[in-house]
Amino acid sequence: MASKFCFQALDKTLKDVMSTDSNSKLIFGGKGGRTDVETKEIDQFSKWLLKLGEGRLCEPNDGHAEIDIPREILIEQFDDPIVAIVDSTYLAFLDNHRSFGYLKSRAILASTIEVVDQINNHVLNMMPGESKEYYSSNSVDHSEIHDNSIMEVLTPEFLSSLRTSGLPNHIITLKVGTPIMRMRNIDQSEGLYNGTRLIVTKMANHVLEAE
Repeated sequence: MASKFCFQALDKTLKDVMSTDSNSKLIFGGKGGRTDVETKEIDQFSKWLLKLGEGRLCEPNDGHAEIDIPREILIEQFDDPIVAIVDSTYLAFLDNHRSFGYLKSRAILASTIEVVDQINNHVLNMMPGESKEYYSSNSVDHSEIHDNSIMEVLTPEFLSSLRTSGLPNHIITLKVGTPIMRMRNIDQSEGLYNGTRLIVTKMANHVLEAE
């Protein structure tokens, strides 16, 4: 459950980041370079979030509560939810998928890693070009292991099956033009730090080039 103070803190923080007057009517500091229609929709959603934080989420409950979501922010007609959310968020994707401005102003938040994989696979299949698979290391370093019984559990097959937030999967499939995210600090002054989003420009066997 989320307290109303979470949303109010986010609203205040983004106003500070965007150098917006704290008394401004711009919800969340007006964050996001959008069209007038998109800005209106974001404002409606933001106001609903702030209202939600003052409503049923703060009431005593057993972990389940019915929340009324405004119909104007719902996608109601679709056959496949993954296709629907991608098409709604990334309009004209094939015409703009290598545009930095287009990509950095859009994002999809997913509830589970499995949903993230479904969205990534769908978007990758939409993109033109040949794909290439990259694998993580498929061996275990024995030098600091003193209990051999651990090796019966920590097999390469088991380690390769692990999927967790903040770590890439054992197998990553990419194409030239794929958006990726840097996971290590390289040169912060040049913007090459953990969380930097990039676009793949070349793929070799063991090295990626990205911009």
